[in-house]
Amino acid sequence: MKTTASPTRKRTAPTPPGYDLLKQASWIWPEGYMYLHNHYAQFRHDFDLPKTLDKLPKKTPLYITADKEYRLYINGQYVCRGPARGYQSHWPYDEVDVRAYLKAGKNWISVEAYTPGISTFKYLHYTKAGMLCAADWGAVKIFSGNHWLKRRSPAHSTDTARLSMQLDFQEHIDAAADDRSWINSSDEPKGWNKNYFENGQNVNSFPFGQPPYDDVEPRGIPQLREDLIVPQAVTAEGIGTNHPDYKTCTNVSWHWMGNEFSTVKTWSDGASVACTKHENDLELVLQPAGDNQFRAVTIDLGMIMPGTLNLAVDGACGNEILDIHYHQTLRKGYPEYLKPGDACHVAFASRLKTAKGNYSHEFFQAMGIRHITIVGRDLTKPLTLRLAWRTAVYPLTMGGSFTCSDETLNSIYKACKHTQQICATDAYVDTPWREQAQWWGDARVQARNTFYIDGDARLLARGIRSIAGQRAPQGLTYGHAPTCSGWCILPDFSLTWVMTIWDYYWQTGDISVFKEQKERVDEIFAYFESDAARREDGLLIYDKRFWLFEDWAPLPKNVVPTFLNLWHLYTLEHYAKMLAAAGMKKEATACKAVNAKRRTLLINKLFNKKDGLFIAGFNEKGKPSAPASVHDQVLACLLQLTPKGTEPMLKKLMLPHVHEKKIAGAEPSAFWSTYLFDALLQLGHGQDVIPFLRKKWEPMLSTGSTWEGYDWNESAGGTCSHAWSAHPSYHLVNIIAGITQTDVAWKSVKWSPVFVSGMANAEATIPTPLGKLTAGWKLLSPATKKEGATYTLNLTLPKGIKLQLDLPGLCKTISKSGSYSFEYRNC
Repeated sequence: MKTTASPTRKRTAPTPPGYDLLKQASWIWPEGYMYLHNHYAQFRHDFDLPKTLDKLPKKTPLYITADKEYRLYINGQYVCRGPARGYQSHWPYDEVDVRAYLKAGKNWISVEAYTPGISTFKYLHYTKAGMLCAADWGAVKIFSGNHWLKRRSPAHSTDTARLSMQLDFQEHIDAAADDRSWINSSDEPKGWNKNYFENGQNVNSFPFGQPPYDDVEPRGIPQLREDLIVPQAVTAEGIGTNHPDYKTCTNVSWHWMGNEFSTVKTWSDGASVACTKHENDLELVLQPAGDNQFRAVTIDLGMIMPGTLNLAVDGACGNEILDIHYHQTLRKGYPEYLKPGDACHVAFASRLKTAKGNYSHEFFQAMGIRHITIVGRDLTKPLTLRLAWRTAVYPLTMGGSFTCSDETLNSIYKACKHTQQICATDAYVDTPWREQAQWWGDARVQARNTFYIDGDARLLARGIRSIAGQRAPQGLTYGHAPTCSGWCILPDFSLTWVMTIWDYYWQTGDISVFKEQKERVDEIFAYFESDAARREDGLLIYDKRFWLFEDWAPLPKNVVPTFLNLWHLYTLEHYAKMLAAAGMKKEATACKAVNAKRRTLLINKLFNKKDGLFIAGFNEKGKPSAPASVHDQVLACLLQLTPKGTEPMLKKLMLPHVHEKKIAGAEPSAFWSTYLFDALLQLGHGQDVIPFLRKKWEPMLSTGSTWEGYDWNESAGGTCSHAWSAHPSYHLVNIIAGITQTDVAWKSVKWSPVFVSGMANAEATIPTPLGKLTAGWKLLSPATKKEGATYTLNLTLPKGIKLQLDLPGLCKTISKSGSYSFEYRNC
């Protein structure tokens, strides 16, 4: 794959905390750069602290990172995992305050680290791995180096299948090979620290700055929220027959689905499984199934949640095999068949071979699931299992809210909010299930979700830089990054990346990210100026080398796509605004002139004056390539590129779509409908959005999350955990509560609530950068034949926001912070 790797960043800001300490440490790894395939490494460092901890500072930061990931334990206690995804040339590190884990006298650090030894959809591998950490607490200094104990995990099998085509490998654990005492015991491990040499060089350790780790940088976002949650219940139980290869299979998931799943003739509701819910875990007793039989028990976490399984086994004989299968969600409570190879080759499973006695293990690979099926094999007596789930999500505070008298809409909002939480980890990911990739078309929607439910812009800023870090030779970004997928270059997502820089500025008022990324932005626009991207007349064409996504809809992709031309202009117009905001007046003026010419070009070439619609594009014969699409009319409305007005676009395509009438052209997916809803609200048709939204999103309540499309089932390859369709989290606020942002950094807003027929009240809170803004309304008296309905309008306005109340017969500007109440009669 030919890409331009992200270069080492020039340091212009003050030296970040911990950086100078890390420069004194060494990267370390057992076996060096050899044998890195599916490699779990273990590190241990013992040290002493004074008899009293009073001499230690109140905060004792440990600076730590590993390529690709680590989990940190101190004195046997779990601390955290990290780092965030990144590029080796400026690899991210974490600052962790470990004060609460330290004690007087002897202490020890245990680190478990992992590299897949391959590149994936969230990681680029450079035939190297390492762990680096440092601390200076006055009484003690800690630097990783060759004096640390280290070894490759003896319990992990390297010969396992991929979790999916996008992710790492299944974990197969032999508990007898590692009792985890190197984490839990104060006794220093024996027999570790074997060094490997090549041509006289110690390859276990290498200095700071050695390529590919030219530099390091702070992660730039908070550590993940890692709470222990207790599974809710056992939902199913079944007995089946072992296949002869069950002990040697390398793909636990496909083996079970392909060879054994059908041998379970019936699934009971699991009521006979002895099960006790404790404060910290769910305890259940797994009974033997009989000779050559397995018993499968399904457990419900209660919600889809990214994380890792903590599994404790009590009283094992030492020859049992426990296979763990992870499901997105199971609405009926029992496993359903998923054909091996479907859903991007998903194979979410782990295996634990027990050790005699009691043993506990926390699996390493984080995945977003709701249900777990444990398949017990070779049991000769009842086996007690205790389960907990450690979450791994971005620590959103969820300060935003929406409530109304329609409980279905409340539930939809709740599902959207939850889906955004589970799709925010160390990056905005499309789904925490099969991919966990930072798809940037999804991320634009997710960022806006986050602004309304939380207000945090840090994950977006980090993602903007991350996407910029992997450059295609033509100057385009990749559709997601970091990634091994060399074909995932989406020209329209490159434009979306530019739009997210605008979104960041619009939310925060901070233009510095644009200034920092302007060179990359210009490279993208330069591609669209190239002969490969446009015709002689200036229209953009479909470059068959790349994936023109646009939407999961049958939009024409041949020769001249109208969608791409309109999306390009939409992006250019926001680029001109950013240039002006950055003080680049000459460039802004020049860009506006270019945009004016392109507006004329698109109207002259792509607008059908007779129909009042934009055509879908041109095919090879120069004819319209397909019937006009909803998408193109939406973009034209957002651009105010409507020579015949908006009425033809609304009446012929946009409104018939939300009224679910048959139309000839392409229609938006659950993802792209966010742009349609925005346009309809701007054109005064927010009332038409709500019934459509309610009908299309209500089925998603069966999983408590939003889906990849409008339909989903357990046996299909799609996901039920896709935040690109969680945008009702802001549309409900914009339409029903009526609050929309009208200036950078929320300096001004418009308040125009839509009083939905049959609804008695609504209220929303938005955590703006200037403080929480709350607006709502309540029906006082319904409409009569003579008079309109009467409402109370309530508002709490933070300092610094100017609000324009805009309702028929009631227009008011409010600039002073405080609480307000108005009575309003709807005309």
